[in-house]
Amino acid sequence: MTIISSLFELLKNDRKVCIMITNFPPYPENAEALRGGVTEIHEQLYNELVKNGIDVFVISLSLYGRSPPREKIYRIGTYIPYGKSKLRRSMFPILEFFNPLIFFRTLRILNKENPSCIEYSGMLQGSVAPLVASLLLKKKVFVRNDWLCPNLYAKEHSCSDMERMKECANCLGVTNILLKPLIGLYSVLMLKLKRFLWNRCSGVIVQSSYHKQLLEGWGIKPEKMIMIPPTSVIYEDPTYTEELIKLKKDKIALVYIGRLTEEKGFDLLLDSFRLIKQKRSDVLLLVAGTGDLRRETDDVEYLGWVEKDRLGSVYKVADIVIVPTVVPEAHPAVVDDALKYGKPIVAFRVGALEEMIGVQGIFCDEITSKSLYQTTIKTMDDITNDQGG
Repeated sequence: MTIISSLFELLKNDRKVCIMITNFPPYPENAEALRGGVTEIHEQLYNELVKNGIDVFVISLSLYGRSPPREKIYRIGTYIPYGKSKLRRSMFPILEFFNPLIFFRTLRILNKENPSCIEYSGMLQGSVAPLVASLLLKKKVFVRNDWLCPNLYAKEHSCSDMERMKECANCLGVTNILLKPLIGLYSVLMLKLKRFLWNRCSGVIVQSSYHKQLLEGWGIKPEKMIMIPPTSVIYEDPTYTEELIKLKKDKIALVYIGRLTEEKGFDLLLDSFRLIKQKRSDVLLLVAGTGDLRRETDDVEYLGWVEKDRLGSVYKVADIVIVPTVVPEAHPAVVDDALKYGKPIVAFRVGALEEMIGVQGIFCDEITSKSLYQTTIKTMDDITNDQGG
């Protein structure tokens, strides 16, 4: 398996690069952008390619149908987050299968721009049409971040066809006895279709040994895989650092960075923090991110979305970084950043976290708010003792 240091290193010798991704700026005003690690990495990649004189354009969807126009950013459809629309959720099988309008729009753009390489980072609600169009035109395609599990976050292992038939509906929260086998069958067929397409691409990007093992279990050819861990470049803003220090005062700062969603474990974090507050008053929770689970609670400070040019300030003031994701992730960027700053990390044993964190991680015994509370309290006590408190 080939190992490359970054996406830029993979693409820097190409004449013209196309990035395909669900969301890409500019975003609509007064609309939550639902940004995350994947989007940030590709904004950084785009800027790095432009900075180095490489021609680049983006094919993405329009958030809520209101994303502002921008040169070299093509919108081929509308994206409304599944969590925001029951209608969209009910249309999941159609939206993710094959959209002929998006197929022909993609063909037209690719024929016009004629890229030498396509970095396909998945396109929720864009269906497999952009990938099919790219392969039909015999373009060099590298796949990154597309889903092979309809729950978007896979289990710890690669499910067999029989497991998909039996369990996919349960993972998606579907209880209708008539729909369950149909969802299982859809999942099996989508896996076979995407596996066929992926194995005909120039490369499939994996981000960790866990990720590689997962894709091998799904039938992706090992010789197609290229190991490229995500790269994250963040900076400190002295003025913002001072603001956070004043906000922190003399308290222990727990820091959460990411989307405020259930799969990220933010609900468990809030529940555990209420328990922590019952035992310790010298604690503050700093939250950098946006999402539906925001709840106003004493000593929880919501910083909103913090740009990378000052995100380092948040890590600098942190005493403990909490990574409570409850679903397996291939390589969360927040862990890399916390490691760079030498911060202790409290997390659940899911996905690649144990592989990434190693001895710097303090792992919970089980995925519950109680276990998260117990592990965090112990880590806080250790910090207090080390400080002679």
